[in-house]
Order: sequence, then C-alpha cells, then structure tokens
Amino acid sequence: MERNNCVLIIAGPSGVGKTVVAEQMVASDPRFTFLRSGTTRPKRGDAHDDEYLYYTEEEFLAAVERGEFAEHMRYGDNLYGTPRSELDRAFAEGKIPLLVLDLVGVESMARLEGYSACSVYVYADSETIISRLQGRYFSGEITDRDRANYDRRLAENKKDFGNLHEYYQHIFAFVKNDKTVEDCASRVARVFASYTAGADAPEEQNRCALELLSSYAK
Repeated sequence: MERNNCVLIIAGPSGVGKTVVAEQMVASDPRFTFLRSGTTRPKRGDAHDDEYLYYTEEEFLAAVERGEFAEHMRYGDNLYGTPRSELDRAFAEGKIPLLVLDLVGVESMARLEGYSACSVYVYADSETIISRLQGRYFSGEITDRDRANYDRRLAENKKDFGNLHEYYQHIFAFVKNDKTVEDCASRVARVFASYTAGADAPEEQNRCALELLSSYAK
C-alpha cells in the first residue's frame, strides 16, 4: 500500500509522557519536526509563544469554514488547531510532521484527504499514569487549582479509555511507555517506519492493549 505525505501522530492519556516522547524523537531524529498550532489564547510572554499562530476567535472560526485547519478543538475558553499551511511547510522542507493530539484530532487527521496519518497511541499501566499526574500537580505546595486540574485529567482519561473503541480504527499501533523515554521514542520510530513501508497494523498487539485500556474506564 502506497502511503504519501505521511504524518506521525502521538496520542495517549494525560500523564503517559507522550509530549516528552515526541520531544525526544524531534531531538534525536532531524527528519521529524513539530508544527505551530493555531490558537485563540493570548500570548503569555514566555518561550512557548513562538510555538503558536495567533487568531481572534472570529478569525479562527472563519479559517475553519475555509478549510484551512487539518483538525481543531476547543479546550477551555480557547480554540486550538493544526493549520494545513504548517503541514505543507514541513513537507516543503523535507520534514516529517509530528503532532501530539487527542482522539478527536486523531480521527480528524485520519479523514483528511491528501495525507497519510500514522497514529500511535502511547500508554502505560494505570498506576504509572496516576503517579506521573501526581508528580505533575502535587510536587510542591498543593493548591485548589492543582487538585481540580488533577481530578479533571483523571476524568478525561477515564472518558477517553471508555471511548477508545470508537477511535480504534484510526490508530495504527499501541506502544507501551514502560521503560525509558529513549526506548519508547525508538519503538514509536520503528512503528512509523513500518507504516511508511506499507505494513499492516499489529492487530493482536493492538487488541490486547485496547482490552487493557478499556478496563481502566470501569
């Protein structure tokens, strides 16, 4: 099966380390590149401002209507999305676009014409995920906001685990992040190489992972 304009997408629950894995891949393999996201959130005056393209809500929604976003979502009070122009820029530079998306974004990219989306779902056992979230939100003086964010992330994860069957067809492979970041990044890279070579999804491995993760929603 010929696959052109391949995009690597990393998805997974909050706390699994998917962003760190993606950063490791970009740092260790110059073929991969992050894309700037479009957003309606205001600039924060920090080092991450250059990672975004800024829109008013009216501008963002108009761009969506014109089909200028490959995928988009509302998170809290703000809109976020991947401009098609960023995908095209990466390919023009000879790079492989790497996105970190939620399940809705995975589905949107799978349906996008003109691109081949290789979605890899990174997961871990429930105890590891909870431990990592606790480390994120409870590492210092714990505020009511920290507790609220922690509870929200747990609720979002449980909802996603319950919805995995709905999005399963759009996920090429599941990769467990149970060793080092470097190890997980290496395995994701091998999955992507298999995908671009035209291989089929590892169905037995995927089915076992799906059954495990679905059990976390109960």
